[in-house]
Amino acid sequence: MAYEGSIWPSHRLVTSAPSTMICWSRQDPSTTTLLPMTRAGTDHLIWYASYGSNVNRARFLCYLQGGTPAGASRPQRGARDQSLPLDDAPCVFRSAIRFAGYSKLWDGAPAFLEHRQTSPGALGRRYLITKEQFADVVAQENSLDGPLSIPFDAVQPGAHTMIPTRVYDTIVGLDPVDGIPVATFTSSNVPEDQQAAPPSAAYLGTILRGLVEVHELDHATLARHLHGAGGVAPTWSVPAIEQLLNAETTTSP
Repeated sequence: MAYEGSIWPSHRLVTSAPSTMICWSRQDPSTTTLLPMTRAGTDHLIWYASYGSNVNRARFLCYLQGGTPAGASRPQRGARDQSLPLDDAPCVFRSAIRFAGYSKLWDGAPAFLEHRQTSPGALGRRYLITKEQFADVVAQENSLDGPLSIPFDAVQPGAHTMIPTRVYDTIVGLDPVDGIPVATFTSSNVPEDQQAAPPSAAYLGTILRGLVEVHELDHATLARHLHGAGGVAPTWSVPAIEQLLNAETTTSP
């Protein structure tokens, strides 16, 4: 089956230098910072395109620097290289997400990227990190104790690369950004064929808070969008999602 694994990079700036991308500063969202993205010296880098709880920056940093995510039941050990992401930006997938199975960490169903192409696709967030950090994130997502070896040469746009892990056992290559590869991960068990299950309030709230950080959409629009993901309804109605989102953004620092 052919897999449409592309994402649409968001907030691109077309200039005479096509390798320049515009993004928001983490400290001051009202300002912009121009970051030159040249191909030289970037072989060790990869854009990790996230779609689940990792769209929340604070939660994602637990995978890099260690710590217990808000609402989760156990800590993450962190990556061997605990450096912060070099950049991050919003993205939109050409596939939807589906909540299925059960996660002890979140006491509910985790998210998986579907294999089929659908519209509208899932909203996400991409982080520019090292390939070693990406491997450590995948290892922790699968509750592995040691480092994980990923054949990055095989991670090409549209390709599914199987790895010896548990739940998230498939690396999905996406369209590169400014010559830097982009990848995410999902299950080899076709998510859209699995029985959907509802996410917990903690997990759903973490995703919502992350989406608010990077996507310029009002709460009602975000609630309707996420309500369309498999497993959300009927447990979560659009008003209930919007109420959770309002609570998350009111209490977040």
